[in-house]
Amino acid sequence: MLFLTLGLVNTKPVQAGQKVLYLTFDDGPGAVYTPQILNVLRREHVHATFFVLGYRCRELPAIVRRIKREGHEIGSHGYDHRNLTHAPESVVKSEIKMADTAIVAVTGHKPLYYRPTYGGIDRREIPVIRKMGHPVVFWTVDSLDWKAKSAANIVHNVERNAGPESIVLFHDGISQSQLTVRALPDIIRYYKAKGYAFRIL
Repeated sequence: MLFLTLGLVNTKPVQAGQKVLYLTFDDGPGAVYTPQILNVLRREHVHATFFVLGYRCRELPAIVRRIKREGHEIGSHGYDHRNLTHAPESVVKSEIKMADTAIVAVTGHKPLYYRPTYGGIDRREIPVIRKMGHPVVFWTVDSLDWKAKSAANIVHNVERNAGPESIVLFHDGISQSQLTVRALPDIIRYYKAKGYAFRIL
């Protein structure tokens, strides 16, 4: 598995070491916690990138439209959270195309970035995905919210590891996202106090 950025094209270049943080959310949208996360981001005047699942876009189109309407970036996390690490090229293409179709049907726009589920990918798949129009984006800091026992755990993991230009991984579509909701305000205010800006990818 790879845990880095590959083919990331930042549409808003920053100078090396500039205090910019990228908040990213996987596995959504979720009916319960995505709206709460959006409320926190709106209150704090912060934008983020949401890597959504195609089937959840079909189930919860209003939430996806809200993500877009409120100025956040929507990326693809595939269609149904399958691990495609060792999948045939035809399956990889099919999964990504289904996700693109679902996202376009709701938002009217094809997502730019693609993040593979579980962060797992075969390097041979990367050129295939890029030819489909998707730079492949991972993360540089895992908040570990997916296994956290408390909001304080998440805050500690991020504040200990995230620095200038970090891409931070959170989740908005799992049960532990309730802790992410509680951790986010503290994380955002901590980095704001240090002079950080928050941007979409």
